[in-house]
Parts: sequence; C-alpha cells; structure tokens
Amino acid sequence: MIFPSTIIVSSDPTLLSKKLNELCKKLNNKISANNPDIFTIGPLSGWGIDTVRAINSFLSKKPFQHLNKIVLIRDAQNLQTEAQNALLKNLEEPGADNFIILTTNNSASLLPTIISRCEVIKIRSFSLSAPPQALVITGFPATDFLTSDQIAQHKEDVLSYLEGQISLFQKKLIKNPSKETGLQIKKIIKAIQMIKSNVDPKSALDYIMLA
Repeated sequence: MIFPSTIIVSSDPTLLSKKLNELCKKLNNKISANNPDIFTIGPLSGWGIDTVRAINSFLSKKPFQHLNKIVLIRDAQNLQTEAQNALLKNLEEPGADNFIILTTNNSASLLPTIISRCEVIKIRSFSLSAPPQALVITGFPATDFLTSDQIAQHKEDVLSYLEGQISLFQKKLIKNPSKETGLQIKKIIKAIQMIKSNVDPKSALDYIMLA
C-alpha cells in the first residue's frame, strides 16, 4: 500500500530515483515528461508558492491515462517556507487516487508539519556493514552533519559502528600518535555513552562531528 503523501530521504540521487520509480510502478504509473498525470516541481519550475498553488488545479482534474495522479516534488529541501505552508492542505487531503511524493537529501529543512503529514522513507546510502574505515570528518558542518544523518538509522547498528570506530582510531593512534586522534577517541566514547543514556543517535553523532 502506498501512503497518499510520502517523503523519500537520501543523499544518493541514484537511490532516490530508484525508490521513486519503484513507488510509481506500484501505482501503475510512470515518470515521463509526456505523462499528463504527473505534476513535477523541481529545478525547471522552481520551488516557490505560485508553483505549489498550481497543485490544486492539477489534483482537481480527473486522470487522463492512469487510475491516479501523482505530484512529484524533487529536492523538496529547496521549498520556500511559504510554499511549504501552502502545501500542507494538499498533503493532508490530496484527494481520492491522488498521491504526493517529495524527495529530499535533508528532511531537517522541511517543516515539522510537513513531515507529520507524510510517510517518511529513509534510504541508507551509508553502509554500516561495509569494510570498516575510520570516520572522516571534513570540518564542514553541512557535509559532516549529512554523514551523521546517513549513519543514524538504527540505534544498535550505530553503537556497533562506533565501537568499531574506537578500534580503528586506536590503531591509527598507535601508528601515528596525535592529540587530534586521541580527542576523537574520547568523543566517540562519549557518544556511545550518550546513546546508551537514550540520547538520540543523530545528536550523539553530531557531537562527534563538531570540531
């Protein structure tokens, strides 16, 4: 069953596209520039309030070629605040056989009222089961916090991941002793303690990322 209003969250454009096509296929619909039953908001249309208001007209009409109609909002993190507010009514009551799908690489940029009206599908592009590598912290908050968002999916997975990171950083410290590596080990240990104390895994990972 496809929820009437859905948000797909991933930093990987390929995974986003794959999931989007999967949902449309389940609806027996298909993404195409010539499909009259799909209304797309994205770079070509912009993410302003006038574009969002045009959704009302689209949803009020019957489908031409399919049993349903789909509003596709790509890169929803670019929606202006007033546009997000204008979208709320549509998300809550899209109408019979109407579906609204948003894609984003940063759900935190969306209003809580937007998220509360949607089913949220998070696609993990960061594999915790991949061959272990020491966590790379770039020093750029936007990049580092996005990495923590990718990791912070399941509490137990995050704990196992961080415990593995301690081992990796300890080996790194032995090979090339540095104050910075020692500090990272302390921060990882602190983050593990935070999670075990029921602190949200994302907040604990963000703590590690802070310089």
